Amino acid sequence: MTPRAEFIVVIDDEERMCDSLRTLLTGNGYNVEAFQTPIDALEVIKERKVDLVISDIKMPRMNGLEILREVKRIDEGIPVILMTGYAALDSALEAIAEGAYDYLLKPVEFTHLELVVSRAIDKRKAELARLQLMEELKLSNLILQRRIGELNALYEAGKSIGSSANLSELLRQIVVLASSVTEAKTGSIMLLNEARKYLTIEAAIGLEDEIVRTTRLPIGASIAGYVAKTGEALIVKDVEHDARFKRINRERYGAASLLCTPLKIKNDILGVINMAHKEGGGVFSDDDLRLLSTFASQAAVAVDDAYQFEKNRRRLAEFEVLHEIQSESHSISSLTAFRRVLVEKLQKVFEVDYAIWFDIDPTTGRLMADSALGDTDMPLTDSGRINLSKMEQIDIILKGFDPGTINLSDSKQLTDLVVASLRKNANYPKPRHAYMAVPIFRRGELAHIFYLGANCERPYSEDDYSLARLVISQAAVLFERERALLNATRLLTMGNMISEISHDLRKPLTSIRGSLQIFKERWPDIAGQSELFGTAEEEVHRMNDMVRELVDFSNPNKYETSKEDLQRIVSRAAELVKPEMTKNQVSFRSEFANVNWEVILNKNQILEVFLNLFLNAIESMPDGGTLTVTGRVKKPPHRDEQYLSVSVKDSGPGIAKENQARIFERYYTTKETGTGLGLVVVERIISAHSGTLHVKSGVGKGTELTVYLPRPN
Repeated sequence: MTPRAEFIVVIDDEERMCDSLRTLLTGNGYNVEAFQTPIDALEVIKERKVDLVISDIKMPRMNGLEILREVKRIDEGIPVILMTGYAALDSALEAIAEGAYDYLLKPVEFTHLELVVSRAIDKRKAELARLQLMEELKLSNLILQRRIGELNALYEAGKSIGSSANLSELLRQIVVLASSVTEAKTGSIMLLNEARKYLTIEAAIGLEDEIVRTTRLPIGASIAGYVAKTGEALIVKDVEHDARFKRINRERYGAASLLCTPLKIKNDILGVINMAHKEGGGVFSDDDLRLLSTFASQAAVAVDDAYQFEKNRRRLAEFEVLHEIQSESHSISSLTAFRRVLVEKLQKVFEVDYAIWFDIDPTTGRLMADSALGDTDMPLTDSGRINLSKMEQIDIILKGFDPGTINLSDSKQLTDLVVASLRKNANYPKPRHAYMAVPIFRRGELAHIFYLGANCERPYSEDDYSLARLVISQAAVLFERERALLNATRLLTMGNMISEISHDLRKPLTSIRGSLQIFKERWPDIAGQSELFGTAEEEVHRMNDMVRELVDFSNPNKYETSKEDLQRIVSRAAELVKPEMTKNQVSFRSEFANVNWEVILNKNQILEVFLNLFLNAIESMPDGGTLTVTGRVKKPPHRDEQYLSVSVKDSGPGIAKENQARIFERYYTTKETGTGLGLVVVERIISAHSGTLHVKSGVGKGTELTVYLPRPN
């Protein structure tokens, strides 16, 4: 029989009895050791796990009751069976009182002994299982208490985080709370810049202001850069002896223990949280890292929500700016007032301290300052100041300006040229961190540059560039045409935008409002007692009211762009007008050069352009004809760079020369039922895309309209 795990110690001064019991119990599968000397037996009991002791009572050096007491002192849970050939009531009562499991008389019946041993072993097993369960319960209770403490800390942290909509304040709270839950004396939160190339410290505790202000950490560099690149949380027990980072971080952290975990939403990394110098000089544990990672997940959601809130707030501000420019443009009587209004509106979205309006000669790159706006006296250097009005008297030449090699519609490229020239001219304020040069086109030609600057440390962002260009280009178009439009036309145009704005802005507001309602239903006590919850509901309703106020003013989708295949858009427009071509018996031909036709554009607007051109062409051929579309790469008239061109040619009657100059005027039409707005819309859309239009026609020779759009870099 295979020996079992149960270990029995037999103690009897008679060798024959030891042998008999060993044989019997070993035959039943027990692991048995027999001793004639109690002292030897007790040494084994001290050293090994014993499940049962069987001992004679009458022995010369130590009797069974003394052995019983010693065994109980070693391990109170070991059952002890006492045997005697000299039964006495007093000894039996004393044995039971001392904790003996049973009291047997010699000679012992083996069948009865087997039963008693089996029961004693079962009791021992049950007792050991109970003790193990108690230990496990104690350990589980300790773990549970720690988890409850951690959850309470996370819950309190979550409440604090959720109470701030301001991103800067939110980040400060995150650092303070993270240092609290991890017992760290030094910590920081670093966010990726817009280009996702480096990390900057946005909030910190225990770090010098100079470090916070100047740190620019490339992705992949140092501990934080490593975590931002890999997206995996990291614990460094000792920077001094960590081969990966000690050479990089030793000066800043010394021999500190570090934690670093990413701020991650799904697979998108927003930044990292760093914690160092544990209280008391201790080393961070895996539990600390797990707790910080859990906290970082919660914080990442809060940061992302703050981003989205800020994005929505900014977007509402942008719409407000567009609306105000639109609504005020009819009352602006001079170009100077128009420029001042532009600056005032842009200041609502980002910092603008001064602005210079340049006229430009696109052939020579000569900039002529027409007006300057801003502080009367603005710092030029640490030792001098300059009056902005003096700049209106000075012209400069853009160094390296070559329309054939630069993309005039690229604000950043143009900004670099303008800034390089301004830096060489002592009469202009030296550009600091925030500056931009926005191109303004007139009928597809670069006509002006509006230079904006601010005395702040933060550079203008991509969104700032996009908004400035959008606002200025749209405002310029509005200003030039507003005086020729009737109020009814403007209101009609704005009315067409209502449905798109409602769809675009009300969706996130509906989501927020729904989330608040779910929260209120699930946790009514918290919602009812929270002033912040009521404020959130009020603000959502207020934002919804703002959306209703803005629906008459602008259409966000008009200004959203993406990389699209121009050839596919043209093909789609042809499919949509196919019934009209069939009805008028117009045949269709198309040919496109084998080049990259992907362009950054607004898909719906460009589709509208070609629908207008196709319908005009079809209407010019009521008795049938041929509509030919040709896609090429070539230079537009008066331009030096190559553009993507799409020509739409009909075989209709053509346009008289004296009428060709008027086809882009509002309300001009030769059709009995036409509105005269089709080509006006086409020109406006192409101009907004930094493109140009060219018409070629003659009486009896048909008409060819060519759309030119800048090629992607």
